[in-house]
Amino acid sequence: GGFLMMINGMLFYPLSSALLFIQSGALHFRGRTVLCALIGLLICKASAQPTEAPADLQAELSSLRQTLSYVMNRYRLLCDHYTNMASNCSAPVLSCSACPAGWLHVEDKCFSLSEERLDYENSTARCKEMGSHLAIVETKEQHEALEKEARKFGNFFTYYWIGLTDIENEGVWKWVDNTTLKNPFWAEESHQPDNFNNTEHCVVLESSNHKWSDVPCNFIYPRICEMDAFLL
Repeated sequence: GGFLMMINGMLFYPLSSALLFIQSGALHFRGRTVLCALIGLLICKASAQPTEAPADLQAELSSLRQTLSYVMNRYRLLCDHYTNMASNCSAPVLSCSACPAGWLHVEDKCFSLSEERLDYENSTARCKEMGSHLAIVETKEQHEALEKEARKFGNFFTYYWIGLTDIENEGVWKWVDNTTLKNPFWAEESHQPDNFNNTEHCVVLESSNHKWSDVPCNFIYPRICEMDAFLL
């Protein structure tokens, strides 16, 4: 047996030691069942303390989110490990994809690069039709993964719409979820953003160098849509 660990006052086995094991020559994977049980415990714990002060509830909620993130990340790692092991034996195939078919899974997000060229408004609408939104690209890892994905188009397309604008207030860049830009990747060597002729209020990502430029919103480009990844 493995050793117990405590998270948020609850004891349970680490996923790596309790979920994946080999018995009678076959791999057994119980991650989904245990994951659901752990999430259920977290939800019950959150709802069992209705008399806490608002500040205490916020702290508890933050702690629960961290725990849930840990469990989800361990699940993904375990699922990937299972897939690698199963490919070398007779274990049944298990799909670990946390994104729709054809979408790129990066961190806890799913991305879809489209070759269709539209303006910003219509690109936004297309993403919504897919249950997603124009991409919020905030990390180096996301940029690198999108660059590799864009290469599948033979580098024919290099600029893609992302979900960043300063339409409401010039110079105040906000993502489509209304959060303010905190980690920019502007193409500073070309003095971006420059709002040329006071007409550039939307943003494209140049996939080949991970840099952004502001452009007129009525220009036409391919797009990158994004949605949250989901556990199978």
